Amino acid sequence: MCLPFSRPTLRRSDFLSHRKFPFHTDYLVILQFGFESRLSGSIFVLSGEELTLPQAEIKALIETYSPSEKNEALSPRVVFSTLDDSTLIEQIMQRAAYCRFGGRVLGSSDSLEALTEELTPASIDPGKTFVASSETLDRSLVGELGGAIKQKIKAKVSLEDPDYVFQAEKIEGGFVLGVSKTGFKKFSWRTRRPRARKFFLPSAIYPKLACALVNLSRVKEGDIFLDPFCGTGSLLIESSRMNIQTIGSDLTRWIARGALLNLKGLSLDFEGIVRCDATSQILPFSRVDGISTDVPYGRASSTRGKDTETIIREFSSAAGKVLTHNKGSKFCVIMHPSHVNFAYDGSAFELVERHFIYVHRNLTRAISVLRRKPGEN
Repeated sequence: MCLPFSRPTLRRSDFLSHRKFPFHTDYLVILQFGFESRLSGSIFVLSGEELTLPQAEIKALIETYSPSEKNEALSPRVVFSTLDDSTLIEQIMQRAAYCRFGGRVLGSSDSLEALTEELTPASIDPGKTFVASSETLDRSLVGELGGAIKQKIKAKVSLEDPDYVFQAEKIEGGFVLGVSKTGFKKFSWRTRRPRARKFFLPSAIYPKLACALVNLSRVKEGDIFLDPFCGTGSLLIESSRMNIQTIGSDLTRWIARGALLNLKGLSLDFEGIVRCDATSQILPFSRVDGISTDVPYGRASSTRGKDTETIIREFSSAAGKVLTHNKGSKFCVIMHPSHVNFAYDGSAFELVERHFIYVHRNLTRAISVLRRKPGEN
């Protein structure tokens, strides 16, 4: 199989005879993606939402932890990366809201049967259990794959709590197989849903989306994350759970106190929540490493008479003064109604990507990702 990566090693004409695959104009190299080539890398299997957000989130996390690694989508639900560090792969998988699986690549093939050819009892630790899984294959095919893996590695199957997960997925032109030695990914969204918190507002963001918004800001453990329109604290809760230094602010005092109550109710560590106007020219913070927020709009939000366009323009100008850029690229993620003119401060930021989430017929949310321009203060 051929995968698009790194710098060109063949002429563009050389690709015309190969199996069809999305051509990336920035980098392309033909790799024999299989056991014979012993390709080092990882795959991440995404959840099934028909959005651009899942791919953007996983690519943002790879960029956060290993900026030099390349990545490319093999299908709408499978992303390949040259990242081969098992610890970082696990960390990315656990952080990603829209990721079902993350693990090392074992190989690929045109046929499902050939995926297990190189497996041996040494492929997993002695006495450990496994399960075969897939998000894109029929259950009967997964069962056949599991039987073939069992015959090769001589291990017991555990459907509920396996030590290893062998993940097979259908991609362009064939199949790919990966393995994770941490078992199934465990989700806990329900325990953090808005109505399960001590303080609730109808505008509160659900934890899955809040988690993705934090990840798009490219902050990692030890960084300082800011949500300047924190509301009930949805984004603050998710960033605090990632061991990120978390600060928030809100214009309305009783809402800021409610967010404080929510974080304390979940026994989370955070730096603080302040009451301030994030659209003022000077924010009460010396520096932050990443910003993500849902700007206020609608009847349930307090805007002090400002429309959403004005809030975005004034806030982005203030954000440019506190978002540092001395340690690589820094990002500001703003969620807003898609119909609003996104008039951000172009002197401090550049728009790098935008994603859309349909809510109902009167509201489609846009997620705009801004990157801090270097050399601007």
